Formats: sequence, structure tokens, C-alpha cells
Amino acid sequence: MSRNVLLVEADGPARVAAARELESNEFEVSQASNALEGLREVYEQRPDAVIVNLAMPEMDGEEFTRIVRALADVPILAIGPGGDPELIVRVLDGGADDYLEQPVSEIELVGRLRAALRRVARQVAAERAPTVRTGELEIDLGERTLRKRGQVIPLTPTEWGLLAALAHRVGHVAPHRFLLSTVWGDEYVDDTHYLRIYVGYLRKKIEDNVSEPRYLLSQWGTGYRLADLPPAGGPPMLVPVRRSDEQADGEFAIG
Repeated sequence: MSRNVLLVEADGPARVAAARELESNEFEVSQASNALEGLREVYEQRPDAVIVNLAMPEMDGEEFTRIVRALADVPILAIGPGGDPELIVRVLDGGADDYLEQPVSEIELVGRLRAALRRVARQVAAERAPTVRTGELEIDLGERTLRKRGQVIPLTPTEWGLLAALAHRVGHVAPHRFLLSTVWGDEYVDDTHYLRIYVGYLRKKIEDNVSEPRYLLSQWGTGYRLADLPPAGGPPMLVPVRRSDEQADGEFAIG
């Protein structure tokens, strides 16, 4: 089944060329030449993914990305200038799933889009996963929420993606390349600085003492591990798995 992609690009020739390449790769493409048209398309058509060039005359591209994320839980690929790591982090924290530095080839655009859609498919599968409990943390992989001592801890989309990837392997080391591929995409598997930055962000939110972490542990030269600690106040618990109709009744997982 073909996927509908919304392409928001103010430059007419660039928009037409990108749309042609996407259509040749079996995507259905809706086009918008400005931010207002793009937001209307998101609201009315509910595309499967959004590609946006951040250079917009009517609206700041970062603000557009935040609004789209509030309207729809779909992959957002942002295209913008290179050489500005702080901008990239802001755009990703604002809701974008990927950031493509200009100039972007049409082949790369299609590849990044396919990778983003694959990550969404994995996230949908994760909605059947259990709640993971370790120490005072409760990670609901279906509802995409984190609680510590019963209080919800807000996370950015990227922080949540990293925590979820670790939670799926709780108690086991998640290699650097696995985490980078899962959270950022295959093209980022060597960009370990992204991983270090976001591990630091997560530790500030979940650890009582970031200099002596209990939950998010480093495995030197290999990866990171979410510690499998007994839930506060008792031994490890069996947590029912959210399941599809095809799964057997009574299936449990360690929380």
C-alpha cells in the first residue's frame, strides 16, 4: 500500500523535483508551498509523513514543526542548513524525527523517509509491549509515558525514543550502533556524540545523582544498559503484556 507524504517546500522547482522522485518510488505526494497550506493539509488529510524545508517566509520552521507534532503523530523530516548542531538539536527536540542538512539529494531524501517509516512501524509493534518497572521508574511503552515515584516525567520525542530502546533490552547492554540506528536512523550509526548528549539529558531527568547513576549505566566502549532493579517496595513483578488478538491469553513479562 502506498503511503501519502506531505511535502512543504516554498521553492517551486525544488518541490516539483522532490515530488517527482517520491512518486517514482511509489509514494503519494501532497504539496504545500507555505506553512499555512501545510498545516491545513496535515489537519485535513492526515498524511503518513511530513517533509518540510525549514526556510519559510510566513512562519519559523521550528514553530511549524512543533505545531505539526501537536497535530499528528507521524514522521517529520526537516530539511535545513548544515553546520549548526544547536539548531539540529532544537528541531529534533521540537518534534522532528530526522534532520537533513542541505544540499539534500533526492535519493537520500527517499532513503531517509523509508527509514523513518520503518521506525514508526517498530513503534506500533512496541505498543503491545509491557510496562517496564525498574527501581522507582515505571516505563509504559504503550502509552509512551515515564513515571518516577508515581510522577510523570516529561520527555522530548528523542529522549523517549532512547529510553524505549533501552527499556526493550532492560538489564542488557544496548550497543552504541543499535541505539543510534533505532533512535536516529542507520545513517547516524557513527555519530556517538548525539548519544552522549541525550544520555546526559536522560540522566538529569531520571537519576537522583547524575555523577553516580543507578539506572542508565555505561558499558565502556560498548553501549549503555538500563539497570533491571527490583521495583521500589517489593520484588520484581509480572506485568501483563498488551497483546494483539493473535497472542495467547495469559502472556506475561517481567516488569
